[in-house]
Amino acid sequence: MTAAPLPLLETRALCLRAAGRPLVQGLDWQVLPGQRWCVIGRNAAGKSTLLRSLAGLAVPERSGALLWMGRAQADWAPPDAAWVRALAPQQSVDRFPISVQRLLALSTVRPGRLDLAQVLADLDACELTHRGVRQLSGGERQRIALAQCAMQGAPLMLMDEPVSFQDPAHQTLVARWLAALVPVGGEAALVASAHDVNWIARTATHVLALFGDGGWAAGLAGEMIQAKTLQRVYGCPWRETGGVWVAD
Repeated sequence: MTAAPLPLLETRALCLRAAGRPLVQGLDWQVLPGQRWCVIGRNAAGKSTLLRSLAGLAVPERSGALLWMGRAQADWAPPDAAWVRALAPQQSVDRFPISVQRLLALSTVRPGRLDLAQVLADLDACELTHRGVRQLSGGERQRIALAQCAMQGAPLMLMDEPVSFQDPAHQTLVARWLAALVPVGGEAALVASAHDVNWIARTATHVLALFGDGGWAAGLAGEMIQAKTLQRVYGCPWRETGGVWVAD
C-alpha cells in the first residue's frame, strides 16, 4: 500500500479575526503536493489575511495550528522557511531602483530547480530583464512577481490575486503556466486567491470558499464551483451558460 503524501500545508482549527470580526473559524484543511487551490470570497472576506497567515507573516489575530510539511510553522527558522514556501503578494512595493535581472537573482533560494529563461519565456517576460522594476507596468510587474515566487524554489507557492493586473491573453497564459508549474501528481502545490470564477474553473484543482462570516467550505473545484456555493460566497445569483459562469 502506498503511503499518503505528507501535506505541504495543514491547518488545524485555524481562526483569523480582524477589527473584531471573524474571517475564518475552525479551518481544518490540508494542501497536498500536486494540488492547485484557489481561495474565493468577497472583498474583505479574509483572502489576503489568510494567505499572509499561511506564509507566516503577521496578521491581526490568529489562533489554532498551522504546519508546513508536518512541522509547526513557528518552529521553522526564517532561512529554512524560505525553502518551504514562497509568496507573491497582491501588489509588490519596490523601494530600490534595481533591475529585474538583479531582483530575480536575489529571489532565487534554490538555484537550478527551475530554468529562469524558461520561466520568463512562459510568462512573456524575457524582454523585461534589463529594465528597472520601477519602470514596469502593473501587469509586467505582476508577472515578474510570479517569476520571483517560482524561482525561489519552494514547493509551496502562495499567490495573492496573481492575475488581477493581467489582460485576458496574459490571464490565459498565467493559467497555462501554473498548470505546468504545479502539475497534478507533482511535488509542488499552489494556493492562490482570485475573483474571476471562469479563470478559477480552468486553473484550480480545488477551491476554498470564505463566506465572510468566519464560515468556509473546501473541496474539488468541480464540486465547489456551483451556483449555490457561488451565491453564498458573492451574495448574488449565478448561472452557467455555454460553459461560462455569469453573475446575475
